[in-house]
Amino acid sequence: MTIGADDDVEEIPRTMTEHKVRRLPVIDGHGLVGVVAQAGVARSLPGPEVGDLLRAPSTG
Repeated sequence: MTIGADDDVEEIPRTMTEHKVRRLPVIDGHGLVGVVAQAGVARSLPGPEVGDLLRAPSTG
């Protein structure tokens, strides 16, 4: 599972929760440009959304 460099930031926690992962590679075209981690996303979310993200079961 990956996320595109041009995807909306709201897509990140939704994708992490849906696919039960803690990290997502960020792809621009066909190249890897970075990785976003659950902890970094959680620090940027408002309170209720942080809980939803952190409560989601994850395997990654």
